[in-house]
Amino acid sequence: MAVADGTRYYPLRAPALPRRRQAARVRAGRRTNRVGLAMAAILVAFLLGLFYLTQTVSVAATNYDIDGLLAQRDHLTQQIQSLQGDIATLGAEISVTARAQDLGLSPLGAPLWVRGR
Repeated sequence: MAVADGTRYYPLRAPALPRRRQAARVRAGRRTNRVGLAMAAILVAFLLGLFYLTQTVSVAATNYDIDGLLAQRDHLTQQIQSLQGDIATLGAEISVTARAQDLGLSPLGAPLWVRGR
């Protein structure tokens, strides 16, 4: 069927156009924004770097604490060895008797044995 409008002839159906092969966003004029993608990539890289930095600082702080504790353990071990040496020296019988005589005490005589009945 056709419609006549004045002197022109208009067919009722429009001719079929070939199917478009482009994506809808391209046909609409909305292409991917490369600046936005670059900003997103920079943001992701920054966040990954920040995460790496926090982990590195955390490990370094832990290593610092461990080194401090190891140094403290070595110092305490040396103190224990020194005190054990002092105890061995001062606990000897000769040292005890010499110190007692320096303080004005006199040595005891021979031991007295009392026999039981």
